[in-house]
Amino acid sequence: MRAHRSRLLTGLGAASALMAGVLVLTACGGGTKSSDAGGSAQTRRTTVLLDWDPNPDHVALYSARAAGYFKAAGLDVTLQSPSDPSDPTKLVSTGKVDLGISYEPETIIAGSQGLDVVSVGALVPTALTSVIATDKSRVHSIPDLAGARVATAGLATQDAFLKTILAQNHVDAGSVKKVDVGQDLIAAMVTGNVDATLGGFRNVEAVQLEAQGLKPTVIPVTAAGVPNYAELVVIAKASRLKSDPAYRQLVRDFLAALAKGNAAVLADPATAAATIAKVAQGYDPAVLPKMVDATVPLLRNAAGFGHEDPAAWQSFADWMSAQQLIDKPVKAADVVTNSYLPAS
Repeated sequence: MRAHRSRLLTGLGAASALMAGVLVLTACGGGTKSSDAGGSAQTRRTTVLLDWDPNPDHVALYSARAAGYFKAAGLDVTLQSPSDPSDPTKLVSTGKVDLGISYEPETIIAGSQGLDVVSVGALVPTALTSVIATDKSRVHSIPDLAGARVATAGLATQDAFLKTILAQNHVDAGSVKKVDVGQDLIAAMVTGNVDATLGGFRNVEAVQLEAQGLKPTVIPVTAAGVPNYAELVVIAKASRLKSDPAYRQLVRDFLAALAKGNAAVLADPATAAATIAKVAQGYDPAVLPKMVDATVPLLRNAAGFGHEDPAAWQSFADWMSAQQLIDKPVKAADVVTNSYLPAS
């Protein structure tokens, strides 16, 4: 989970954040219907609140929209950027938006807080957060973190990741100097102020460093001792799924269309890169296709598009509880379901 990003993006100012909030509230259709231009069919207006501004992680969403898969499913989908990455769980829980894109850790935290959300499918079914070091660093493996300066964005989840990684690899935590650099993970590495970072994504920051000729060492946190988890998930309002048949159908139709978008990305990464380039602002146009190429294999799900393993979710929730990242234990059955995914 990444709430602060070191990407070369323009951050939302106060006015932009306010406008984003207004758009979220006004764009939400709550599954309402409106006639199409011909008046012969009905489309369901559907607002999906993203976890962040459009970026390579969202390539399947925008590919599905560009290819007309949502429209063919009878959905008029608005993909809305949030004013804060924590907004999706809050606004889906209160019913102010129909669906959201969030993170598995954030969804578990929401469950522990009693928010009315459930993950209905994995958008990026594997972890992206990684330990990253440039070729100028002495860090080439996890044991090399002994005595190192490691930068994070200052998030509690990242601190817990680092603690677990050091313990699992028998590295003396007392020898590691943790540095909070906020959004400046890339800069901290490029300037050599730290030996490694934890918080960057292997399909974005690592690619950016590679493009700068810095030949990074990239170790996903789940390859270093952190339990497996899905980086990005689609969330829905749990109680509404139980009570509203129309909403259940909307979620099924959305996920079926998204599965087609995901398949299109896997089949034609170049077209997918061109699609996301139209909406992802602040990225080097020469590097963005490489980020998409790095993302594509991470979208493959051996169990079928969107499928999530409740046992893995339970293991991760138990780990979060042990790390005191959540105040109350969470049952996986309460926060994840595969019931609305298309048949594999």
